[in-house]
Amino acid sequence: MNPFIEQLLHSNQMEIELTEDLLYKIYNEAKNTDGEEEVWKKLISLYDEPLPKQIAFSLIDRNIAIMDLSHSKQDYDVLWRLAEIVDEALLTLAIDVYTQLSFGHEEMELLFNKYDNHKWMMESLIYKQPSSPEKRRLLEAAIKRNMDADALQRLLTVVDTAKYASRNDLTLEEFQSLFETKEPYVWLSLSQNANTPVDILNKLLEATSIKNARAIRQSANINIKGKRDKNSEVIT
Repeated sequence: MNPFIEQLLHSNQMEIELTEDLLYKIYNEAKNTDGEEEVWKKLISLYDEPLPKQIAFSLIDRNIAIMDLSHSKQDYDVLWRLAEIVDEALLTLAIDVYTQLSFGHEEMELLFNKYDNHKWMMESLIYKQPSSPEKRRLLEAAIKRNMDADALQRLLTVVDTAKYASRNDLTLEEFQSLFETKEPYVWLSLSQNANTPVDILNKLLEATSIKNARAIRQSANINIKGKRDKNSEVIT
């Protein structure tokens, strides 16, 4: 094997800069050798840029360092290919397409048409802020096509309600109504909202046996102390 590649495999540092030309040289030297996968696992961890697409596609086609590629920064064309193989790559791609303005609704529609039955992806996107209203509408339509549509729709409603609970223009009646949902995610938003009435915060201090109970209590306690400190400053 090439002396440079031998050094690469047995060292944690690169003594020379990795360039595209050098990557192609390594690719040609290591291709179809016994140590090829180890070479690319190491290089992917050391190289801060996406691999040249020709190299990345060749590795994917030959099932080499697939997981390492999926957990690294790669060109979006490469991510589209990896998304067919590895869930993490699909999730990375989906979040970027959903949240970044550089992707249009056409890419979003293409992704949903292909992966609308992927529950984990849908759940993750529900918590994200879309870069356009059209992408949100596409998500809602994709949820309806999913085999777990009822559960996903309920989660979407809860997340939307929790976002509403973080607003600074809610009335006392709205705060009470949100508290009465007894949804942990909604309660967490209420516990963090500086405008939540103290009597509701005191009730949130008693949250137990629900998801995020500890975080709810801690946030409510911090919120109450903040209100007390603010009142003390006003009196002083």
